[in-house]
Amino acid sequence: MKVLISAQDPGGANSVIPVAKAFIERGDEVVAQVEGAARDMCTARDIPQGDMHDPDVVVVGTSGGPSIEKQVTEAMHGTAPVIAVLDFWSNYWQRFSNPGAKDFAYLPDIVCVIDDIAKEEMIAEGFPAERLVITGNPHFDHFADGITRTDEDQKRILFISQPIRSDALLPGFATPTTDEYQMLEAIRTALPEGYNLFIRLHPRDERNKYDRYLDSRVHMASEATLEEALSKSGLIIGPATPVLMQATAAGKKVLCYGPSLQGPDELVSNRAGVTTRIDSPEELKRVLAAYAEGTWPFENRPLREVWPTGATERVVEMALSLTTQ
Repeated sequence: MKVLISAQDPGGANSVIPVAKAFIERGDEVVAQVEGAARDMCTARDIPQGDMHDPDVVVVGTSGGPSIEKQVTEAMHGTAPVIAVLDFWSNYWQRFSNPGAKDFAYLPDIVCVIDDIAKEEMIAEGFPAERLVITGNPHFDHFADGITRTDEDQKRILFISQPIRSDALLPGFATPTTDEYQMLEAIRTALPEGYNLFIRLHPRDERNKYDRYLDSRVHMASEATLEEALSKSGLIIGPATPVLMQATAAGKKVLCYGPSLQGPDELVSNRAGVTTRIDSPEELKRVLAAYAEGTWPFENRPLREVWPTGATERVVEMALSLTTQ
């Protein structure tokens, strides 16, 4: 069988790469048509890249704004069944529409969604229920692999950057009340004495983005992989990002910092009690002080209690079912 994979942003690439690997292990022919961060991610996982003519099925990630996934979905419409794999609980219609239009112009045959929450929220936004199938996110199956605690430094706090300010400029995206720079400044201000803050850039971040914040206690995380940076850190702090779920699945202490929340918390793991969200500089300072004293004021549910493994196999099964119809 011929399988075309497409992705652009890191989240979308993470959601489809396990599916690509599963098809390769089956002996199927797999080619990735990718751009942006997904190109290097597929290279690292030895997934062939290029064009594929007459695929039997197409599996795409999702990205906001113009993207290779939208181009592939449009090109393959009526030619081969197209499945999109959702990687997060936000910006649903933007992933399948022209900028600012909410026209669902790039809606595939099936969207594999993470859970009931995603499905219900998407239906409320106007998605046809019959095209939404709950599979889970394949990235969740193994995303704690490679994260260890053997070299963990309790005095090393890792900030996970997200391009919040630049994403807000995209048509159809809401203006955030707090961006990544304000979050970083609040963490730096609340940093306990004797502790160091390291910044892990997002793949779409400019390398010198945070230069003005660097000093003797604030550093760039230089590890080659995200998993290495997470492994060395005692506490992980970031905005609403699945990296926090990845870290908590590996047993790390995690904080989602996001003041002035408007609407439902888009990091559903906070709503489920798997991770913890704090929403003020004052609470941030209190929690970091408790952490420095060797206490942790939160108890969280195990991630696997909420999102079990097996998502990769469920997406593969859905793809196979479409090729036999």
